Amino acid sequence: MERGYPIQVIDLDDDARQPFRCIASELWGVENNLNISNMDWEEFAGRTDDDGVFRGFS
Repeated sequence: MERGYPIQVIDLDDDARQPFRCIASELWGVENNLNISNMDWEEFAGRTDDDGVFRGFS
């Protein structure tokens, strides 16, 4: 499991959405899918581990 240095992901358009952290190697997927509206914020934020870090869908 990649521990790394998780990056804080914040929605600047909606203050109601809780930020979450994401490992660097998965950040491209979060950004791309949110940017093209392929996936919703909750799909990523809801898949964080016990430490509150999104480490991917696998």
